[in-house]
Amino acid sequence: ILWILGSIPAVIMRYEMGLPLFGVFITGIVASVTVLILDIILPIAFLIGLYKRKKWSLPIAYTYMGIFILNSIIALFTVRELFGVMPIAIPAVITAVFLVIVYASRKYLK
Repeated sequence: ILWILGSIPAVIMRYEMGLPLFGVFITGIVASVTVLILDIILPIAFLIGLYKRKKWSLPIAYTYMGIFILNSIIALFTVRELFGVMPIAIPAVITAVFLVIVYASRKYLK
């Protein structure tokens, strides 16, 4: 929930500043929509599915967390000099930990 709340102002910021996505630096509406989908809509969908104990929430979690981790790995090679290692690696590691927790708790969902 905190990630979602922190991402709301990032929609406007990423419109102006852009963000790396799979080795390509995107800006404008594409960057804003990417943040909106990956950082707000998909996590909300996962949390709703988790709350209702729906099995469809697992593919949503795997998708958005997988995209985030893969993008972070690519960013380590492509934009490390621009952002630094820690701002890329720390969120990726935390997301990987959450991914393991979600996977280990998958029997909670119907």
